[in-house]
Amino acid sequence: MASATPLKDIDEQFLQCCICMDQLKEPKILPCLHRYCRECLKKFTKKGAKKIECVTCREKHTLPKDGIYGLKTDFNTKNIIEFMQLQDSVKVDPLRTCIHCKKKLKASAFCFRCNDFLCETCHEFHASSSIVRDHHPHIFSLSEAEAANLTIQKLSSLREAPRCQAHPGKLSELCCTTCDNLPICMPCTYGKHQGHNLKEVASLAETQREMLKAKVADLMQYKNKAYQMRKEIRQSRGKLDLNVNKEEQKAQRQLDAEEERIKKEIRSAEGELKRKQAELEEEVKAKPSTRKKDLEKRMKKLREEYELVCEEERREVEASFKKLQEENKRGTERLQEWLCVLNNGIKELLTSLKTQKDEQARKIEELSVHFDGIVERFETVTKTVDCILAAENDWADVQCIPDVCKAIDLLREDGEKGSRGLDNLSAVKVRGLSPAVTVRRKTGISEGMESVIDVPSVKRGWWINDITANKDGSIAVIGRAPPGRIHLTVINMRGDLLQQKVIPTSKHDWSPKCSFLTQRQIAIEYDEDKLGIYNMRDQSLKLATAKDVISKWPSNQWVCSVTTDPTNGNIIVSCDSRNVYVLNNQLKHIETITLPAGIKYAADITMHEGALLVCDTSSRKAFAVTVHGTASQVKYEFTKPTIGRGDWWPRSVCTDQNGYIYMLWRVGVLRSVIVQYSRDGGQIEMMREVDGNHYIMSMTSAQTNRGEKLLLCKRSPPQILVYGLV
Repeated sequence: MASATPLKDIDEQFLQCCICMDQLKEPKILPCLHRYCRECLKKFTKKGAKKIECVTCREKHTLPKDGIYGLKTDFNTKNIIEFMQLQDSVKVDPLRTCIHCKKKLKASAFCFRCNDFLCETCHEFHASSSIVRDHHPHIFSLSEAEAANLTIQKLSSLREAPRCQAHPGKLSELCCTTCDNLPICMPCTYGKHQGHNLKEVASLAETQREMLKAKVADLMQYKNKAYQMRKEIRQSRGKLDLNVNKEEQKAQRQLDAEEERIKKEIRSAEGELKRKQAELEEEVKAKPSTRKKDLEKRMKKLREEYELVCEEERREVEASFKKLQEENKRGTERLQEWLCVLNNGIKELLTSLKTQKDEQARKIEELSVHFDGIVERFETVTKTVDCILAAENDWADVQCIPDVCKAIDLLREDGEKGSRGLDNLSAVKVRGLSPAVTVRRKTGISEGMESVIDVPSVKRGWWINDITANKDGSIAVIGRAPPGRIHLTVINMRGDLLQQKVIPTSKHDWSPKCSFLTQRQIAIEYDEDKLGIYNMRDQSLKLATAKDVISKWPSNQWVCSVTTDPTNGNIIVSCDSRNVYVLNNQLKHIETITLPAGIKYAADITMHEGALLVCDTSSRKAFAVTVHGTASQVKYEFTKPTIGRGDWWPRSVCTDQNGYIYMLWRVGVLRSVIVQYSRDGGQIEMMREVDGNHYIMSMTSAQTNRGEKLLLCKRSPPQILVYGLV
């Protein structure tokens, strides 16, 4: 709509109520800029309601004190509708009673000041008489009603100023910006509005139109982005289907390969059994014949002894063959069991894929609906703004432009909010066949310590407070490095230095923690509230303060531990409270999880198959916690070790590649025990007391070229104790 928009070009839907589907009557405008008949809104809204929901965009708005009557009237739209009704009435019956001569003649004009028709004779008098000089600008010749160039601006100029609410007999002359641009008459300036900020309407309207134009110009820059988002949402649906199909095919290929390998083992075992059976049968035939020749040379009385020997050998062979059969049966049953586990695992994986797909599709659909609404609101804003700028109705503009500007700001905010996270909606996260699908092997802890790794790069006087490892065999340790520093040191399994970062700190007695986020990124925490990500590629360190990245961070709260969720690429931070915070790989706060009431705080945490494993040193207990959004509940409590006397408390927790859980329990300072729990945490599989008197701080599992190991870090002197997982 240009500034000279003809009335005939106005879209009829713009003037239609979406409730009664008829032309608007007494149009009321909501903060989202959608318009409805006043009476329709009254019927649609319950009596005494404090809020109203927009029928079109479903936005909820707070009603004014006067309810529906307190909503602002869309004067521009009302003027257009009233004029169109005027046009239609003249077309139906051109004969009208003249307001002056009272004769029913063909109407020649309409006076918007008198709000009535004039015949041709009275029209000429009305337009020239000095008695009604103030009516002249408001007289409209009906011959112009059909003109193609009749514009909204021309129509607006015919209307008189609104009446003062306090003095209905007087026209408004000024606007009180203190009272939300309320139109007032001159006597009001000496009464209720004395001392208020009063503006001349033309100047105020021009200022607000300029402000509106600036808002619209800014909004137009966002227009292409909003429409592009709709296109990207459609593309995301396709990408999601493609990625799910790709993962399903990959899983099926892995299943086929693993199934063929297991079947091959079964065929090989069956062939080996037949071969050994044949050998035994030949041996049965051979042995009796050799001994029989010797026995035949003896006397007949030895026949019974001969038959006894034959029977004894036959029983030995049968026993050996039965043993082979049993071993083969157990092996076949084990392979069949593994195959069953494999099939069940694949089913779980495909079910997980379907669940993820359905969830991502639901989120994409929600985002699509959201942006359909954004685009619809954008079109509504555009039409409203075009109508306002085309009409240039000063009195109407000062009333509605502030609300339109608020609607534009809210539209931008909602659009930006909805555009976040679209890239992740077409992706699905699959752990692969290990450990969810591949056959898990039973593992145990070696009888004793296999070796000790010295760490000479951790200097004398420095400590090791925590340890973590990646799949490449790189080990990261973190600890105090007095005075006023901490160190993050990366080594290999021989203890050779790979990288080292020394970081200034203000808390000299704090125990820092670390955890590999990716193969080359390490998440750290120190100084009560400092968080960071160290990048091994360029040895850079990105730091942040917890209160700066986490909303509503209590001033007296400090960080206790940090772990990572590689599946989702997130960092998980526990504190000296029941709060657990989830951050992304850019240290942006995602959500806050509240631990169950039975847990005081998590001194150490790790993720295990969707559950959070928690070492609560305060209550001297350990738990597995399931997480549902921001809520959580205790899945089970870990059984304490039963070695010796004393009240054991949990210090550290980790898992191996086969899904077994390992927890380091301590009693006193120098006595520690490693407890292996079943994959579901329900029972203790094995316990190993740590050899010697060592101040063990933390524990992790690590992949090496000689298999998986458990690594225990000593505080001082800096050493790593190595236990095998066999």
